[in-house]
Amino acid sequence: MPLDERIKMKSQFSLLLILLTLTTSVFAERFDVGGKEITIPTPDGYVRVTKEMDAVHRLSMQMGDPMNDLLAYYINESDAATAREGNVPPLQRRFVLKVSKNLKGMLVGSRDFAELKGMTKRQNKEALESVKSQMQGLMDKASKGISKEFDVNVALEVSQIIPLDPHYEADNALSYSWYANYGVSAEGVKEESIVAATTTLVNVSGKVLFLYCYGPQGDLEWSRNASRTWAERVMASNAQPPAQSSGGRGMNWDKVIEKGIVGAITGGLIALMIGVLSIFKRKKNG
Repeated sequence: MPLDERIKMKSQFSLLLILLTLTTSVFAERFDVGGKEITIPTPDGYVRVTKEMDAVHRLSMQMGDPMNDLLAYYINESDAATAREGNVPPLQRRFVLKVSKNLKGMLVGSRDFAELKGMTKRQNKEALESVKSQMQGLMDKASKGISKEFDVNVALEVSQIIPLDPHYEADNALSYSWYANYGVSAEGVKEESIVAATTTLVNVSGKVLFLYCYGPQGDLEWSRNASRTWAERVMASNAQPPAQSSGGRGMNWDKVIEKGIVGAITGGLIALMIGVLSIFKRKKNG
């Protein structure tokens, strides 16, 4: 190959690398997870909720739970302008990123993560039964937080949760879907919402993260496909986990499974909260 053509190809390759770097910097963010920097690409067509989206940001802060840290909440780009105006759009589809409080300081090796995946496949439904006894307390806490934040007396509940078998697995990931029936009572009005969601556990650079993808009842397949695409981008953006775990004295994987379920259920509350705000507006304008 002539020298001038080799130079031209090298310049084109360098330009491609620059463009890829710029794309990653624009559509991905870095999070400090237990002292380790993790790169999280933003789901395609979505934006991260910020304080400039006042009402939506305040709602997202009510999705916290005592077991996990909320790292990011993502809404559709088409809803961003409405959110920045201080209003709450429908938010039919959304993504949530969480990490276990107890696990974030530990580097989880590939062998332990394989054990966690195996236990999740075997015991997920049993873990859900264990979590059910905690849910009303979490709903009561969320109800008090929303009531105080938005000055409207509300009561939240989860009447039914149906976990489905895992449907996607990779070396560093495992996904399963579920349905939940949420209800809210406020100002003499009761509203219900059935959510279809997918939970994906990923191990990137030794950090186990919970990726949640939510949609309306009929969006199960969308949540599965969108969650897998996001998880694969997250794994491709970070280093492989180490073979052996470090930074901890052993981990009760049963509790990790329960934490993932709690994080998922509390993360789905925003569908209810939109109903709360509509009731609040009727009260304010009535």
